[in-house]
Parts: sequence; C-alpha cells; structure tokens
Amino acid sequence: MFVIHVIPLIRGTQLESLSYFSSSNYELGSFIQVPIRGKNQAAIVLDSKPVSSTKTALKAATFSLRKLPNQDKPTVLPKTVRDTAARLVLLYPATVGSIIYTLLPPDVRKGARSYPVVNPILHTEDSTPQILTGRFDERILAYKSHIRSTFAHRGSVLLVVPTAVEIDYIVEELRQGIEERLVVISPSHTKRQRDDAFAKLEDETLAKLIITTPAYAYVERIDLLSIIVEQSASPHYKTRQRPYLDHRDALIAYAAVSGRSIILGDTVPRTEDEVHRRSERYTTLGEEVKRLAFTAPLTIVKQKDKPKPDCPFQLFSPELLRSATRTLEARGHVFLYAARRGLAPVVACIDCGHIFRCPDSNTPYSLIRTRTGDKEERWFVSNTSGTKVRAADVCSECGSWRLRERGVGVQHVYDEWQEKMPDSDAFIIDHLTAPTGKRAKKIADDFFAKKSGVLIGTQIALPFLSRGVEMSAVVSLDATRSIPTWRADESLFRLLLRLREFTAKEVLIQTRSETDALLTYATRGALERFYDDEISLRRMLHYPPYATFILLSWSGVEAAANEVGKLVKNSLKSGESQFYTNPNSTPQKTLAHALLRLKTDDKATYQTLLERIKTLPPYIKIEVNPERIV
Repeated sequence: MFVIHVIPLIRGTQLESLSYFSSSNYELGSFIQVPIRGKNQAAIVLDSKPVSSTKTALKAATFSLRKLPNQDKPTVLPKTVRDTAARLVLLYPATVGSIIYTLLPPDVRKGARSYPVVNPILHTEDSTPQILTGRFDERILAYKSHIRSTFAHRGSVLLVVPTAVEIDYIVEELRQGIEERLVVISPSHTKRQRDDAFAKLEDETLAKLIITTPAYAYVERIDLLSIIVEQSASPHYKTRQRPYLDHRDALIAYAAVSGRSIILGDTVPRTEDEVHRRSERYTTLGEEVKRLAFTAPLTIVKQKDKPKPDCPFQLFSPELLRSATRTLEARGHVFLYAARRGLAPVVACIDCGHIFRCPDSNTPYSLIRTRTGDKEERWFVSNTSGTKVRAADVCSECGSWRLRERGVGVQHVYDEWQEKMPDSDAFIIDHLTAPTGKRAKKIADDFFAKKSGVLIGTQIALPFLSRGVEMSAVVSLDATRSIPTWRADESLFRLLLRLREFTAKEVLIQTRSETDALLTYATRGALERFYDDEISLRRMLHYPPYATFILLSWSGVEAAANEVGKLVKNSLKSGESQFYTNPNSTPQKTLAHALLRLKTDDKATYQTLLERIKTLPPYIKIEVNPERIV
C-alpha cells in the first residue's frame, strides 16, 4: 500500500494538496483522476510513499484517507521536466512535487487544458549557457542567425521573454519570413488564441520558433534544440509565490537535462553571469563585448539650486527644460523617468517627525492621487502589502496639520511638468494609470501617435518604448539610487544604458550628488570597467555569486515573532545565520528575518541547511538570493 499526495487541477480551487491510499504506486508527475466531493477530478502526483514509512503520521492524523481508484496507464509528465525539478530541489528549499507544480502551464494547473502528450528524446547539443551581450538590435540579428541555423538542422527554438508585454515587440522583430513557423503563447491571449497556439505546437511537420513567457516554457516538443532567454537580467524571471523559483535557474537546468543549447541575452547581463563567463563556466556567444556604443550621449546635470521654505527645490533644471523644448519644437518625443510612484514615496509630519506607515508591513505609505470625474482624492498606499487608506489631513501622533511630502513621485513630476509646459501633450504610465499591460500599451500608442509629446513613467513604462524617443531624462538620480537592494548599482547601470539604447539624440541625468565611477562608465558605455568594479565589490562583501543568500522572514506580535525566532535558531543550528528585525517594527507588528550567507563552493553545508529549512513551518517565507535582504 502507498500514500499518494496530489494537487487537484481544478479552476479556481483553494485546495493545496490531498492524500489518498493506493494499492498501486504512481510516478511523480503522473496525471490521474481522484475523487473529490463525489466527483472525479484531474490531479497531478506530487509524492508517493509506502504506508510503512508514514505509519506514525497516519496514526496521529485526525482524519482517515480515502482509497484511490486504480488508474489505467496514466499520462506522466515528460522525464525532462521531472529531471529539471530534481535538479532544482538541490538549489531551493522545496519538494520535487511543489517545483513540478510550479513548472506546469497555468492552463494545466487550473484544469482548463491537458498537458500535451509527447515522448521527448534527449539531444546532444552543448548545454553550456552562452552569454550574448549587446544592444537590442544587435541581439535581434544574432537571434535571427541562430534561428536560421537551427531550422537548417530541422530543430525548433524556444525564445522566452520575462513578461507578456515584451512578446509583441519581439514577435514584430522576428516574424518576417517565418510566419508559418511561428508559435506565440502568451498569458494575455484569449483561450481561443492559446488553443490555436497549442494546435500549432503539436504540428511537427515544420520546425518552429516558439515565443512565450516562463509560464509556458516547459511544454515539451521532440525537435526542440535550443532555448533563448531574452532580457536575462530581468527581475520578472523570479516567481512571487512559493517556492520563489528563478526561471533562469530552471531553464538552464531544463537545457542541461534535455541536451539543448541555451543563450542568455541582455544589454547588461547579471554580474553573476559575467563571473561565470570569465571563469569559463559559461561561454560567450559572438565576440566579447568590453564597451557598448550608442548614438545618444549621456549628460550629467548637477543641480545646485538651494531649497526655500515654499519650494524645497526645482524639479526641472534649465538644461532639461531647454533640451525638452528643442525636442518638442522639432516634432520629437520625450521620456521622463521617475523612480517612485504616486505624488511622493513618504509623507512626514514637520513638527514631530512622524512618518505615516502601513500597519501590516511597517513600510512608509506612498501618497497617490486618483480622479473620478472632476473629483480628486488622495490615498495612502503601501507598495509592500497593497493596503490603501484615505490620506490623513493631520498627524496621528501630535495632531499637527503641517504634513510634508518627501521624495519625488511620478505624479508630482507630471503635475510640475504640466505647470511648466502646459501646451505640450503629456502622458503618464505608472501602476495607477496603467494597472494592466493592455492599458499601458494603449497609453504608449497614444503617445507615439502624437507628432510630439512627453511621456512620464516609472519602470513599467520601459518595455513600451522600443519604438524609440528623441530625448529622455532621469528626473532624480538620487531617488532612483535610494531603492534598497544589493543589486542597486547593477540595476542603475542597466537602466542608464537602456535609456541610451532607445533614445536617438540625448539622455540627461539630473542629480544633486557628485559624479562617481558608475556614472562615468555609463557615459562611456564602459561595460568591462563596470563589471571589474562590481565583481571586486561583491567578492569583498561575499555577495552572490561568491555566496548564496537564503532569507527567512516571519511576522506577528513581538512575543510570537520572538518564539518563531527561537524555533528558527534551533532548526538551523548554524553560525552562518544573522537574525534581525525590521527597524520600523512595533510590539503589535514585528517583522523579523534570518539571513544565511553560504559559500557557493561548500555544497555539503548548503544541502544540510536546505534539509533543515524544509522542516520549518509554512508561515515562514523562504527566498533564495532575493532582490532585497533588508
């Protein structure tokens, strides 16, 4: 007898996993039918154990297990996908079953589609990751050459982009001449569109170029020879739910177990990938790139105006206004980048210094503005928890009405631009004006449809600017650099080069700080010099890839959080762990962390700690190399 653990594949289900008795054993990844509330429902096997090994747990259980009906030759997930999960379980504190479930296409997880039946063969391509560094147009040329070469060998190519937003633009660049071979699977497509795409995917008469996101990247095809990971440095490759999987790790493992080649392409690849390339763990596709050339020069504007009581500082420098005016008069388009959403990222009381914070996450509220017709409302919104409450008129601590907005938000940039340049057409893309990719695309299309205009946006606006603008600017470099992540320098350098990439004439950077080496490298496109400094710093600080971060987080009232902290300490039994609480925690809401910094070459210690971490309760959040550790 066996105990079979499954996850139901039912649309909208709240069930996590179920257990059944079975006289037959089933492989992990088997698609079977299980009885649920009087009906047989599709499910996938996550684990199977002999009854003898689970006797203690069964005796302690407060419920009885139902018997699983015998299954007649159930379909099994391809071995390549199962082997990928087996490799990933050595990197993440998760079970093989939970990783398999994460790799399934969303339609399959929801029970809306059966996993395509295919018997993949193992290929013999070199699966060593290849790094492709270059501008977007240069990468497109390299991809076209690679796709033609793979087609000539009667092989298909899988091209993965981080989000559905990028699909339309990459399709437009690559579709010419291969329309009959193109398969596009996007989460933003309708069910009928995805049905048509899966039907084309099952047609094996011609080799295909399959363009999709990580959500649909693990659908097998016999003739698939190569995988391309476009914008490989994008943070969107990391999932936001357990087991917080990094799809770049998954796709590299997927290529290795199936004998396929894999290319990681970006303008500025991750520093970890560059370290692996220099150590020859990864190879270089094409020539080694030491410097990137762009048509648009990057100019640093040092703002020296002094704040006044009624005006803290001038948001737009005379240089920026002159450059933008010239561009608009010449029928050009301007993009202004703001790092923070809303009117301001922080609201504080001048009299007592109180900062308005979210009670759930203890993070400062952002102040945002919404309009319903002619009515304007202001709200406090937490970027972490999503909490939204009406903005206060007075300080909750001292009752003062002297509240001051701190920092530069995208709505504030928009307001001041409208005041300075009321005759120009201005558009804004942020989380409020563009809650969906479809809405953001509509705003971008309206912007480019104008003969001239200004687009003001946060990070989410960048994917919609591939058509290019004549002039762009970072309104406040200091606000951009204030985001607390250990990747801050790498992210900023990538942002600056990306602005230069889609700008035709000029990029301006406004700052109130002195110019440092990073800005100098961005001005010159000095990629190799930037990596030299970044790698040296990471080696000294023991940051990835020279160490692996494992961050454990939990929250609750102070006493409960302290008890959980003791449990974590006893479970880890490691001197490598660092315990700390969020500095904004209160006795009513304490956010605590334990950070493990493990040497990457000590595999034995890493595996030992992974096994201990797996025993921790599920209310403890566990992330491997998260973007933020504070």
